[in-house]
Amino acid sequence: MFPQKPFPVMQNLWTMALAATLLAGCSAPNVHLNPARDDVAPSLLHVALDKRELEQLQRAAASALANAPDPLPVVHVEGTLATTEAYKRASKARRDWGLMSTLASLYSATRDGRYLERYERYLLAWLDVYAISGNPIDETDLGHWLLAYRTAGSALAPTTQALMRTFACRLSERYQERQPPQRRTTTNNWQSHRVKLAVMGAYVCADPDLTAGAIALFKGQIRDNLLPTGEAVDFFERDALHYVVYSVEPLLEAALFSTLHGRPLSQYVGPQGQSVGRTLEWLAPYARGELTHQEFVRSIVRFDAERAAAGVAGFSGLFDPRKARHTYWLASQLDTRWAELAASLGTPSIVQRAAWMAK
Repeated sequence: MFPQKPFPVMQNLWTMALAATLLAGCSAPNVHLNPARDDVAPSLLHVALDKRELEQLQRAAASALANAPDPLPVVHVEGTLATTEAYKRASKARRDWGLMSTLASLYSATRDGRYLERYERYLLAWLDVYAISGNPIDETDLGHWLLAYRTAGSALAPTTQALMRTFACRLSERYQERQPPQRRTTTNNWQSHRVKLAVMGAYVCADPDLTAGAIALFKGQIRDNLLPTGEAVDFFERDALHYVVYSVEPLLEAALFSTLHGRPLSQYVGPQGQSVGRTLEWLAPYARGELTHQEFVRSIVRFDAERAAAGVAGFSGLFDPRKARHTYWLASQLDTRWAELAASLGTPSIVQRAAWMAK
């Protein structure tokens, strides 16, 4: 898969990509998600929570009901070891983002005003101090804000709705800004997370021009990040399935959010056959455990070696198929043919799923 001797990585990356493109044009199967098919729909979405799931959400929300929000003007975790105090402080504050999504989901399921009141309190506290940084690794979990708003935003006070829509507009605008074409981050997982925030922010903003721009970015990332044979360019940069998952998952979130707003994106196929579905097909044997991969052996990113040396789980050794659990659950919401693989990996927690399932 990789040459035994060191090589000029970027030159080889594009050489390999070109070869894959040519090969795919001749022989690769035409595999992609296609929501136009009869068996494709958000098949498991909008299912009422059962008693056990509701209790799990209530336990998850208990800290939000008992404690005050913990907003920061900047939340920075990218490129930082989890053992540092800065990382711990940022991670603690960022838990509020997930709590907002949980509170909104509970309000949607129960219509209990306590959850709506606390969701609004957390949202306003963060809107009051948070400044968009433009770092998509730090900010990818702002998706929780956008999911929460889709779930329960219409019940908020009109002034709060206006503040959140303004924030969403600024977020989408920021992540649609053009990036330097020579940087790897313009096409790798960094851009996938930018696309996710651009798409989700545009729909909450409800601006047609922003939405059109975000959809164009999504299609561009399919063309630039995914190879016709299925690999993501991140695989060649990082030598890790971890980063294939980390690049395709935000694209699935963007596609599912768009589908929930009435515009399916997941069927898009690039000019050489690139698609999210083909990448899922390529990854599937590893997710099933039929193939294995030693992670990060030839990564060109220094921080990967630093994390491996620090003993951070997942940055050495074999790829753990469970890392793809949420990826294939998202995929199964867009295409039922992924349901069996998603089930075999285990259903993500209801805390992860609830906001996607809310009506």
